[in-house]
Amino acid sequence: MAAGAECWGEEDAPVAVLAVHGRTQSPADMRALAERLDVEGLRWLAPAAAGQSWYPYGFMEERPDDDPWLAWSLEAVDEHVGHLAEAGWPPERVVLLGFSQGACLLAHWALLHPRRYAGLVLLTGGYVGTEREEVSFAGDLDGTPALLAGCESDPWVPRNRMAQTEDLLRGMGAHLTSIVEPGAEHEVSATASELTGRLLRHTVSAAGRR
Repeated sequence: MAAGAECWGEEDAPVAVLAVHGRTQSPADMRALAERLDVEGLRWLAPAAAGQSWYPYGFMEERPDDDPWLAWSLEAVDEHVGHLAEAGWPPERVVLLGFSQGACLLAHWALLHPRRYAGLVLLTGGYVGTEREEVSFAGDLDGTPALLAGCESDPWVPRNRMAQTEDLLRGMGAHLTSIVEPGAEHEVSATASELTGRLLRHTVSAAGRR
């Protein structure tokens, strides 16, 4: 569930980034990541989750039958993608970028709304659902450049869910780079930052900014 948003960057940028923070975080954390990446030619939009959480449970835990949180948060992504389109950035000029819970939310949303995006960056995350839950994602991501990054023993994002998400993204036509580093750090590593920056620069170049 969203509680406002922050915008920054170039108002006439060829590419926009919808940057979704993790649990206990805020748009300030995504702004710090943007500063660390230091990529020109981007307009950033970072929504804020109410109570600093997009949903109040682990992304692989059972959800109550009447749970509104995931639906509300998915609708918030819908709204922000729509706002970007109205402002001049259609989906093919939008990079979806999330960390942790934000990456899980965007992974799930992109699999529910497959089409060509400027990019998809999932930093330590995977789609939402239990191991027993059957998934029925279908459609074509149409060559969307994508990055899925995490570590082997992340305490919050199991390696098998990353692998399942990787299989779904590739099966639905994403042009995916996947990196799993050793360790258990739940963070955006230096390697993940480098690959994210590379993807963002490529999207800006492809959109016409040299």
